[in-house]
Amino acid sequence: MFKDRKGQQQTLSIRVSEGVREFLDRARKQFSDTQGEALSISDVAKLLLESAIENRLDDRLETTELLARPTEAMLGIRQKWANNLELTRAEWIILAQYAQAGCEDMTSDPALPSRQSFANILEAFLAVRALRLRAAPDKDAYYLGNLSGWTDQGSGTRPAAGEHNPEVVPAVVGRLVEQLRESTVERPSFAGRNLYVALRDEHLQGADALNRALTPYLTGLYRLAARGHWLLERRPIRKERRPWETLESAPQSVPNVEVGDLTLTSLVSQEGELHMLLNLKSHRVAYALGPYPHIREFHAMLGKVVQGKIWNGRYFFAHTGHLHMIPPQDDAEASTFYFREHAKGVLVEFTSAEWEQLKTLFTQVMELAELRLTLTELALQYGEV
Repeated sequence: MFKDRKGQQQTLSIRVSEGVREFLDRARKQFSDTQGEALSISDVAKLLLESAIENRLDDRLETTELLARPTEAMLGIRQKWANNLELTRAEWIILAQYAQAGCEDMTSDPALPSRQSFANILEAFLAVRALRLRAAPDKDAYYLGNLSGWTDQGSGTRPAAGEHNPEVVPAVVGRLVEQLRESTVERPSFAGRNLYVALRDEHLQGADALNRALTPYLTGLYRLAARGHWLLERRPIRKERRPWETLESAPQSVPNVEVGDLTLTSLVSQEGELHMLLNLKSHRVAYALGPYPHIREFHAMLGKVVQGKIWNGRYFFAHTGHLHMIPPQDDAEASTFYFREHAKGVLVEFTSAEWEQLKTLFTQVMELAELRLTLTELALQYGEV
């Protein structure tokens, strides 16, 4: 549609190739409005024309092209980071989009993503907003709306209806950052939306200013984005290796660790993936664990499951006693621990003493010097999982 001389919208029909139609279809993710409603291809074409008029078309097009190969895009961002090169605005938008996904897909582990990560993304948002070239009351209202469930309602920092005070957003976000670092507030799951929309839609200063503002937050943003990439794409951010290529972070060998009747064997594959084999001698069972996100959750689960508590995570389920007899009927039942993997369905039973041995075993393995480089690398490939 376009406007005629009287300001009325008119419909314009054009024919496009299949390649252009596919491009517009991919671009729809970049043009969803702040209410999250799906847009039609014709809506996207209209927004592209409007973006061209506002001199932001290049960023939109680059972002859409990057999202056609998201893993390669994230690898390129990491390479620039390693070489101290500036990112384009489109690359910052990619990071923000995946960081948003990392914020909003919570897990059963209450420590992930960490409160520090949420504080980091909120501070990055404020740094971007400080670069705006014009006031945007509608966007400020949107930003506050995303934080309305977590901000201090009694702080007196919110404007009256119909009133716009540009200092409200920094005041509200600053207070929320303090509360996150003091662990006095729940993690604001919609915080990532603010950074993404600010980078995508605000009229900002140039790339140099953007890189100066966001580089201090890049480490945390990348880890959150890597988490979001894993959750959405189900792939680690990892370069495919040919059989003859060596992996610098892979150890020559990892020693077995034994605690009581339990033994844990660790192996790092040619691709750099970590796999483990838990040998339960008293059970005559060898239980395979991996890849890294499964191992991370298993380790977290061991520390969280105590008598009367249930763990129902993305990959594992664990509890004490019989589920239909909570609280347990006797002390022996209360001291029995169970876990099973959702995808396997095999239920494994432990005594309280064996569970403690299992916790000790995993702590020792995860602290092995031989695995330090591998775990550091995997944390960047998968993010906070």
